[in-house]
Amino acid sequence: MPDNEQNMEKTDEEVNEVEELEVKDTTNTSKEDNSSEKTFTQKELQEEVSRVVSKEKARLERKHRKEQESNQNKARQLETVLRAGLGLSNEDDVLSKVTEFYKEQGVNIPETKSNINKKDAEILGKSDAKELIDVADDLEIEARANELAVKQKQGKTSAREDAEFFKLGEYLTSKLDEKELKANGIDTSILKDKEFNDFASKFNRNMKISEIYEMWEKVNGDIPKKPASTGSSKSTTPDNQIKEYYTPEEVDKLSSKDLDNPTIFKRVRESMKRW
Repeated sequence: MPDNEQNMEKTDEEVNEVEELEVKDTTNTSKEDNSSEKTFTQKELQEEVSRVVSKEKARLERKHRKEQESNQNKARQLETVLRAGLGLSNEDDVLSKVTEFYKEQGVNIPETKSNINKKDAEILGKSDAKELIDVADDLEIEARANELAVKQKQGKTSAREDAEFFKLGEYLTSKLDEKELKANGIDTSILKDKEFNDFASKFNRNMKISEIYEMWEKVNGDIPKKPASTGSSKSTTPDNQIKEYYTPEEVDKLSSKDLDNPTIFKRVRESMKRW
C-alpha cells in the first residue's frame, strides 16, 4: 500500500507538471499568434511614415533654432563691442559701417554662408513642401512655387527654399501631366511606371506628356504602325531629309506624322539606343 500511495503521488505531480507546461505553451502560442496578427494597413503605414518625417523635421528645427540662438547671442555681443570700439551710436548700422571700413582697408569680405548643412536643408525643404501639399490647394501651391521662382531668379533663395521649390515643381508638373493625359483619354497610372518615366526623362520637358506617351507606345509596339502613304499620315519630312541618327532634341521636334513614316520611326528607335 505505501508503494501504491507513493506511485499515486508521483502521478499527481507529473499531471501537475504537464498542466503547467500546457499553460505555458498556451501562453507562448497566444503571444506568437498576437505577434503574427500584427500587420499595418496602408493608412497606418502612411501615418507611421508621416510621424517619422515629422519627428526628424522637429529634430532638425530644434537643432537649427539652437544654432540660430547661439549665433544671435554672439552677434549681439560683437555688436556691443564694435559700437563701443568705433564710437557708433544706436542709430548707426554697425554691419554696413564695419564692412565699409574694412573694404577701404583693402580687406576682401567673404560671403556669409548658412550654418545649416546641405543635407539638413534638403530634408527641411522637402518637408516644407510636403506639408504645404498636404494642406493647401493647387492654387496656393502654385502661388508659393511662383514666389520661390522669383526669389531664385534674384539669387535670394536658401538651400532649404531651393529644395522646397524643386519638390513643389515636381508636384505641379505631375498634376499638369495627369490633367493632359486625362484629356487625351490616357490612363494616368502610366506616370507611376518606372520604365515610362525613364523613357520620358530623355525628352525635353517642353514636349507634351501625351506626345511622349504616343512615342512610348510606338516604341513598345502597342500601336500598329501605319504604312507610309500620300494621305493624311504622310510624313512632313521629305525622304532626302531623313537622318541616320536623331538626337533627343531632334526627336522632340518630330511630329506624329513624321513618326508614322516607318523609316523615320526605325531610325529614331535605333538612335534612342545610343542616347
